[in-house]
Amino acid sequence: MDNLVEMDEQYREWISEVSSRFRQSQIKAAVKVNDEMLRFYWQLGKELHDRKNRFSYGQSFYKTISRDLRKELPDVKSFSETNLRYMQKFAELYSGASNLPQLGEDFRRGEIEPLFAIPWGHHKLIMDKCNGNLQKALFFVNQVIQNGWSRAMLLNFPDTDLFERQGKAITNFKQTLPAIQSDLAQEITKDPYKFDFITLTQSYK
Repeated sequence: MDNLVEMDEQYREWISEVSSRFRQSQIKAAVKVNDEMLRFYWQLGKELHDRKNRFSYGQSFYKTISRDLRKELPDVKSFSETNLRYMQKFAELYSGASNLPQLGEDFRRGEIEPLFAIPWGHHKLIMDKCNGNLQKALFFVNQVIQNGWSRAMLLNFPDTDLFERQGKAITNFKQTLPAIQSDLAQEITKDPYKFDFITLTQSYK
């Protein structure tokens, strides 16, 4: 009887361990897709910044690009005028972030670049709340990674004086993957922007 109990316990531990490894692999996969998507947004944002005055579209600049990209990529919804503006703002805001790792680097030893590790919805909220303040934006990116904040949690903080109280220095900016049980991990794996990026739409769901 004791052997059966021990085997049952070992079996439950093994199932739990397999489940944990699966969830961690899900997070790694989701973070990698998010990383690729945000790198693309970063590059497109830089190109929008550089080319805005080159093309003679005037006030129709974003509208024209949005229309033409969606014509070329009809399954992708991320090329709205609003999202294109956010991409440009994203590239402009973080272009002076000298304490970030090289933006061309990939994963190394399980570490991730925090700027590309949080969902796009978090970034949009940070950009809205930080009004071009690079150090404040970096501070909240780091807080999201360290504390596993969901977007709802993040929404509660930028309007407070948390940034002013805790200091402006960003140190140890590279972090490991978010904890499996964190709200951030859940939002990374379920972020609709990533499904749109790899064009997994309703038919897949």
